[in-house]
Amino acid sequence: MINSIRHCGIGQFYIVLISYFVYSKTNFIMKRILIVFATILLFTAGCQGRTESNTNNGISPSAIVKTIDRGKPVVISNKIITGDLDFTEVKSRSIYSSSGETAGIGVPVTFLNCIFMGTVRCNSVNGNRSVNTRFESSLTFEACDFRGEADFSNSTVMGDVNFTEAIFREKASFNNMHLNGKVAWFTGIQAEQPFSMQEALFNGRADFFKASFAGKASFQGSDFRGAARFSNLDCSGRCDFSLVRFRDDAQFSYARFAGGLNILDSRFSGTAFLNNIEFAGQSIISGCTFFGMVSFEKSAATSGFDLSNSYFIIGRPKTGGFMISNPTKLNTSGTKFADLHDLTPLIAE
Repeated sequence: MINSIRHCGIGQFYIVLISYFVYSKTNFIMKRILIVFATILLFTAGCQGRTESNTNNGISPSAIVKTIDRGKPVVISNKIITGDLDFTEVKSRSIYSSSGETAGIGVPVTFLNCIFMGTVRCNSVNGNRSVNTRFESSLTFEACDFRGEADFSNSTVMGDVNFTEAIFREKASFNNMHLNGKVAWFTGIQAEQPFSMQEALFNGRADFFKASFAGKASFQGSDFRGAARFSNLDCSGRCDFSLVRFRDDAQFSYARFAGGLNILDSRFSGTAFLNNIEFAGQSIISGCTFFGMVSFEKSAATSGFDLSNSYFIIGRPKTGGFMISNPTKLNTSGTKFADLHDLTPLIAE
């Protein structure tokens, strides 16, 4: 009892004294009931004053922002971030136009196996100006659990990015994100809601090996300047890679597209590994240009499969073991297989 009194404070201490006074003046049975009841109220009401940080191994977003403002690297593991984390709240700001500001973060930011209870964002609005975040070093959210929305849109990361085995339980947005490190790790991520990475720029390698998307996933308009690995990708919703530039090898081996696939007007400069894929939904690979070797070997299409108006510059793709359940749903209208000199104008673009 005394230890409990110390923990909960002096106000509750007086309540306990009153309870003991009642104990000495009333019927024995009633005394017992009153003491138990008073004690329950004491610990239910009084101990709620403890912070969530103490009871749940938590850390506040403001503490993280203060660490950044002091110029200290952020390294947090096995913690619960209790509120909304907004990286644009850091003090370092620069105005680059009448309508735009940059929130600068000059230290590595690392979260390992953490839970984010609120939203995480890298963009906001300050008056008439939009505010975006620039990370001068690495950005890591390895094995983290995002319970609220995650919005990294319009941010720039100069170092490596690591979201390996992160879980996104709400909408995740990485639109117009610039990833300038040698590699961006999204290996084994799980997105339970729509995942959008439209018009993103990858200056290094991109790794989405064993990524899983329960809802729609869109990479429309993105630019992969290094090798892109989407092997063993699992898409339950429709997946969109339209208007994408793959400037190096693009690997989709052993992927599963249960909700269908759109790849319209995209360009593949390196080898396109489209082998051993399960095209379970309507799949459209139309108007694309393939400059390197293409393999559809041992892939299977159980719905419509559209290759119309695509250009295969170095000849026909490898199709050994390719199966389509209904050949009448195969569309190759306007598809061309050409020698290199026939498409010189395309290469020059």
